[in-house]
Amino acid sequence: MLQEFLTDVVGQIVVITFFVLSMIMVLEYLNVFSKGHVHGFMQRNSGFQILIAAFLGVVPGCIGSYTAVSLYTHNVIGFGALLANLIATTGDEAFLMMSKMPDKAMLIFGGLMVLSVAAGYLANFFVSKRSNPCGQEAHFVLHDAHDHHRHSSLHGNVIENLRHLSVHRLILLVSIIIFIVLTLCGFLGEHHHHGGEMDGGEEGFSFVTLISLVVAAVALYVVVRVPEHFLEDHIWHHVIGQHFWKILSWTTFALILVFVINEVCDIETWVKQFSGGSVYVFCMLAAILIGLIPESGPHFVFIILYCNGVMPLGALLANCIVQDGHGAIPLFAESKKDFFIVKGIKVILALIVGVAAWLL
Repeated sequence: MLQEFLTDVVGQIVVITFFVLSMIMVLEYLNVFSKGHVHGFMQRNSGFQILIAAFLGVVPGCIGSYTAVSLYTHNVIGFGALLANLIATTGDEAFLMMSKMPDKAMLIFGGLMVLSVAAGYLANFFVSKRSNPCGQEAHFVLHDAHDHHRHSSLHGNVIENLRHLSVHRLILLVSIIIFIVLTLCGFLGEHHHHGGEMDGGEEGFSFVTLISLVVAAVALYVVVRVPEHFLEDHIWHHVIGQHFWKILSWTTFALILVFVINEVCDIETWVKQFSGGSVYVFCMLAAILIGLIPESGPHFVFIILYCNGVMPLGALLANCIVQDGHGAIPLFAESKKDFFIVKGIKVILALIVGVAAWLL
């Protein structure tokens, strides 16, 4: 149990926290490098936001949702785009669906894409035209005195930076390097086997792990290259000071809670009991309730039951709409209000789609 806890909980806490912080760090760099033009373009084009966010959601795994949440909490994209992303995503379940039922998986992803875009536009129409209607602050800031000339501001002398290494730069460099080494050695991230474990197949990195390594490498470049002003004001005081402890503490709380629930409750047996009598209402109820859990594992049950002919399609669709893997955990850390608003809207949409599938 201890090994499972370290693998499933501690490892995920480190990966999620590190990826989100690295993504914010890279976004901070891009914002200053473009003098705010990239983020300004995104903020002014709400329709474009929704399409991009929905596409990021359809990308298998939680990486696209982590990115969208980072953009949302920094007021780059609005609530409609955030909602579209978290409706479109199915987290790690996308990989299982693609392997178990590729044809139907493509149809489900396409349906979620259409639903998410429609919901995003409706949310922007009914909620507000403001970029971020739920009260988040615009965290990405340009410091005109230092950031006016982007190249001189961002491209410091690497040799000088390393020669006169500050404590904060040293901490960031060591942390990123340790994360990359542990990931490359297989202690962090997701891995899969080529040729199977029984015949001695080679272990390789999953798509999610590769993306995490790329983002970490870019973050390492940023930390090495930027001058002390950017490092102190933009990275240390903003990214670390404002986000690190919040994301770490709430991610830890959420994943430990989910781990305890999974250990105490046999979710697979519970779901089978509901679906054993082929009662559609109970299947829908189980699909939606389990979908509220911010974790990938429990939702695999619905895919397996559907492939075995036990779970109806409507219940699987309802679960896909409500759940978002680990994608919404950083949102919960930043704004619990927005987290519950999104989940509430997704429950309503899941009920509508589930009932429609039942009647049809």
